[in-house]
Amino acid sequence: MFIANRSSNAAVSILLALVLFVCVTIISDYFFRSLRIDLTENGRFTLSQGTINTLKALDEPVTLRFVYSEQVATRFPQIRTYGDRVLDLLLEYADRAPGKLNFEIINPEPFSEEEDQAVALGITAVPTDTGDSLYFGLAGTNSVDGREVIAYFTQEREPLLEYDITEMIYKLSRSKLPKLGIIDSLSLQFGPGGPMAAMQGQLQPYVVYEQLSGNFDIEHVDMSTDRISEDIGVLMIVHPTDLSPQTLYAVDQFVLRGGRILAFIDPLSEMAQQSSPMGPQALVPTSSSLDPLLEAWGVTFDASRVVGDRRRALRVRTGQPGGLPYSDYVVWLGLQNDGEIEDFDSADPITANISLLQLGSAGALMPIEQASTTFTPLIQSTEDSMLFDSEEVASNFDPEELLRSFVSFNERYTIAARISGAVETAYPDGPVPPPEDEEEGVDLDDLPIDQEEDPLPDHIAQSIESVNIILVADTDILDDRFWVSVQDFFGQRIIVPNADNADFVINAIENLMGSNDLISLRGRGRDNRPLTAIDRLRRAAEAQYIVEQQRLEGQLAETEQRLAALQIQGGEIAGEGPTSFVLTPEEEAEIERFRRQLLSTRRELRAVQRNLRADIEVLENWVRFINILLMPVGVALTAVGLTVLRRQRRAGKPIGGQ
Repeated sequence: MFIANRSSNAAVSILLALVLFVCVTIISDYFFRSLRIDLTENGRFTLSQGTINTLKALDEPVTLRFVYSEQVATRFPQIRTYGDRVLDLLLEYADRAPGKLNFEIINPEPFSEEEDQAVALGITAVPTDTGDSLYFGLAGTNSVDGREVIAYFTQEREPLLEYDITEMIYKLSRSKLPKLGIIDSLSLQFGPGGPMAAMQGQLQPYVVYEQLSGNFDIEHVDMSTDRISEDIGVLMIVHPTDLSPQTLYAVDQFVLRGGRILAFIDPLSEMAQQSSPMGPQALVPTSSSLDPLLEAWGVTFDASRVVGDRRRALRVRTGQPGGLPYSDYVVWLGLQNDGEIEDFDSADPITANISLLQLGSAGALMPIEQASTTFTPLIQSTEDSMLFDSEEVASNFDPEELLRSFVSFNERYTIAARISGAVETAYPDGPVPPPEDEEEGVDLDDLPIDQEEDPLPDHIAQSIESVNIILVADTDILDDRFWVSVQDFFGQRIIVPNADNADFVINAIENLMGSNDLISLRGRGRDNRPLTAIDRLRRAAEAQYIVEQQRLEGQLAETEQRLAALQIQGGEIAGEGPTSFVLTPEEEAEIERFRRQLLSTRRELRAVQRNLRADIEVLENWVRFINILLMPVGVALTAVGLTVLRRQRRAGKPIGGQ
């Protein structure tokens, strides 16, 4: 009877525990749905301060409609998991801005009014293997018929989820876009091939230009203009190769009146090099500068020197027969903050959240001593750097040869900098007069009043406030091939960045315009965790290979020269034709020695190439072992140890006792 009662009590206890568990689960899900603990290093699953500020700044209501085929998504676990995350995040947005952010969920069934609404909102219908259509997107509207759409939440952009949603709300909250002026010799709005490609129906703007046009009201400024419009907040100058003196004077006065500048100059613009020879871009020089403005701003720039960085070199396919399939290209740089060296200024909001920038053939900016301005580096190379001649780099695309000729200067070079402080004009004599042929062209007195050009504003000799200028000694940071891949997803153009180049550009413009809310979100979802130990081993192994290869090539050349000399000598002794030789036993022995040495060196080279990745693979295997096996085993042993300890304490026995 006693045993039966104990069994009944145990059963009741188990049943009560199950009921309690279910009740706690239901209550927790209802009351604590938004409660979460974010243990990620960069707070990926916590709303950033930029998002919170954007929501607080909403003056007019914004409506978000989440279109999600929940039943169809249940058959695809990855999509269902991602869909739950999107929904949770959107609910957190709505909780943060009650009354300002309206949130609706639309679950479109086949042939329903909800499906018609989803199509009208611009949400992409993705066909599945069962014939059903999957809708998974977001549409936003405001009170003045503004509209923004994320047609489909692709998993490739999951790290940028918060940024995409906050950017949508930010755009809908603005009555008008801030104006960005662009002076550009690379035709960013047309893309590779320039205007000629656009006339042939091949218009494809650079991705960075597409992102700029979505965030700003762009006004293209002619390269021969004599004035900059006052309503331009920031002037972006790209590869200024043919700016007229009048335009340079206009830029000078724009800065002195408080205008902000973001300028991209370059000792070797590969964007210009790669332009279509059929278009006008083919005539664009590959180097550019902003003289005499740079001197007035307290900066020097040598347009004939390219920064090479052995530690930050990008790996490229060489295609060289008999050599390494991949090699470090020391003038293509992958800059980062790797925990050992900081390439970016982590204190500046422009670069604080940047993880990786990929540049090509960049130049070096240097401050002028005793200048009135403050020169603050934003992007720098490592100390394992040197300066190459730009013509040498342009004429020889051989990564291994550049690597062999690399000699570190043990100096860091500034690739991007912020210039601030008081500035004097670069034109102390006043406005630059127009060319004589223009002066003699048309008499302004003969023009109708409505066609007469307004006189230039009064000349300013000194800045009325501290200037704010950002200089970047590279234009290839804007080139798609250095930072982004573009995918087609059922007619939708999906942009998948692999570096933060566009984030840096937009961060700089927004910071110059006085807004930093979205800056904290860009690059937040992309983790850059370089394996520095493995990278050092790889570089050391490849350096050894290159040394051996160079030694072999030298010995081959020496052997060939010696053999040629012996053959000529033998022919002269024989006194016969050039193909008849008489060699002494000593000469034959020397030739045989060279041959044996040649074979031996080739065997050594093959051994170095075969063992090139041996040390790297050992370290990689150890990393895999620690992550895959050792850590779980450690957790399991810890759990077992705690269990044994708990049982021994309950039994009242000392640990390890009998």
